[in-house]
Amino acid sequence: MEPNQFPSLRRRLAIVLIILAAIFGAGVSSVLYVNFKTELRNDLRQRLENITTLTGLQQNGDELEKVQAQGDEYYNIVLERNATIKRSIPDIRFIYTLRKDAQGQIYFVVDARISPDEADISNYGDPYAEPSDLLRSNFDTMTQTIVEPDIYTDEFGSFLSGYTPIFNSKNEQVGVLGVDFLANDIRAQETRYLYRLIGIYSTSLIILVMGGVVFAYYLAKPIISLRDLANRISKGDFNARVTDIPRTRELAELALDLNIMTENLSELIGDLERRVAERTAGLTKKSDQLRAASYIARQTADAQDLASILDIVVSLITDQFGYYHAGIFLINETGDEATLQAASSQGGKRMLERGHSLIVGSQGVVGYAAAQKRARIALDVGTDPVFFNNPDLPMTRSEVALPLLIRNKVLGVLDIQSDQPQAFGAEDIDILQTLADQVAVAIDNARLLGETQAALMQLESVSTIRTRDAWSQKLQEQTRAFTYTPLGMRAEGSSNEADGSSLKASITLRGQKIGSITLKRRADTHWNKLDEDLINEVANQVGLATDNLRLLEDAQQRAKQEQTIGELATRFSQSLDIDSLLQVAARELGQLPDVAEVSVFIGQMPELAPQRRRRRATG
Repeated sequence: MEPNQFPSLRRRLAIVLIILAAIFGAGVSSVLYVNFKTELRNDLRQRLENITTLTGLQQNGDELEKVQAQGDEYYNIVLERNATIKRSIPDIRFIYTLRKDAQGQIYFVVDARISPDEADISNYGDPYAEPSDLLRSNFDTMTQTIVEPDIYTDEFGSFLSGYTPIFNSKNEQVGVLGVDFLANDIRAQETRYLYRLIGIYSTSLIILVMGGVVFAYYLAKPIISLRDLANRISKGDFNARVTDIPRTRELAELALDLNIMTENLSELIGDLERRVAERTAGLTKKSDQLRAASYIARQTADAQDLASILDIVVSLITDQFGYYHAGIFLINETGDEATLQAASSQGGKRMLERGHSLIVGSQGVVGYAAAQKRARIALDVGTDPVFFNNPDLPMTRSEVALPLLIRNKVLGVLDIQSDQPQAFGAEDIDILQTLADQVAVAIDNARLLGETQAALMQLESVSTIRTRDAWSQKLQEQTRAFTYTPLGMRAEGSSNEADGSSLKASITLRGQKIGSITLKRRADTHWNKLDEDLINEVANQVGLATDNLRLLEDAQQRAKQEQTIGELATRFSQSLDIDSLLQVAARELGQLPDVAEVSVFIGQMPELAPQRRRRRATG
């Protein structure tokens, strides 16, 4: 099979990326066009509805009801009124009044014309040949202005129609006013926007094609490099190495495997140099991980501090929204009191200093919001009976309190006050409630973090105490010290002597010192910072390894005890009577180290009941 008969990976990646980018671009363009078209038409429908409503309000139903023929007195009155409206609004193409005859047929009463020679104007009594379904179904029951849902186009242009009922002085419907609005400009705007989107999409598609080719080359380059390396190795070049490790895990693993394979086949690299390189890389990696962990811990602690979170929130609300005061109350454990924890205004800070608190459910909008678990607004503090007058905040004219809810539990209340009346609208409440929900999540996370840290500290304390007790007992049993010299290794007593040419590092484990390492140089040379860091890291590793060995010894000792107990139980089960069982028990226990005598009694001890029979076996 010839590999060249298949398309390359680079080509396939380029095709897939270009197709995905094209589909995404087309989808975005479609959404933009639909949104633009919908917004334009909604604006047109709203404008038509407003104009139709205002025009309907200017109609006199009693006069319309008296129109009986083309050109009579009331016909001319209605005609002049509607013609004036038509002249004042250029976008109105037709404005007309409609009635129904005895057969239920809709016909024109007055179709306003601006000039006598204006075309396409209906006369009195002309039937409305093709009324829309909306007009036909709502003609008799219409109580307010309605607008056609869609724009229609005919030989006279594009129009959108609106209708409103006309009532007489008895509040009886005597007809319907119709307004046909020109929509040619809307059509033109939609067409121009569509052409613009097509142009942008076409230009973007060219850029995406070039970007897809470049990105496909970037993605395929590591695989091509690995393929070339494999070809070199297959031809006998065992010195080949992957120098640029790919940033993809699977490819990186493959590259490392190829390097290991060539290293095993090559005899040009010494064993000692390889080990030093591996250990140096391991120490560097561990140092980087420790620094990264320390940095992450600091950032996490800064971001999750409850007091900092609350202060930042109230400050940003005041700065970004321009409100007079922002404060955060937190509910106590019993849920009956809300205490101020953060405030942005000077008056709020004074309240904070004296520990200001409110009773939940009975004081102010804050207490109301905490009790009802929903936002409470005081748009005018002078007329709201729930508002709690606070002398520290005398400029307050309107206030909103939003509960800090998490899992349907009220953690507190976000209180925002303004020096302007009617300062909070529905949109403001939605935004502020979303902000309050985010603050609630942050508070809950901070509390959970604090609880977790407290539990972790307890665990670390217990672990440190247990480690200290275990090593205290271990060191009491035996003190070990070893010295390495050019002549070899020797065991000796512990020594803490050190001079100016010595470097000493403590072997610590979970904050407990269990030993030390002392190094001396032949010449009177000083140790540098890199040497100190290296020996300290080695001392830490020695401490961990030593503790692992201690744990292993304890585990082996427990296993040996369990094995001894199992063997004794097996021998006991082979005894056929009580005497032989007791003799076996005494004999086996007597074989344990440091055991001088074993006594086994059945019944009460001799000193407690000397008159009773006892059995004794000694081994």
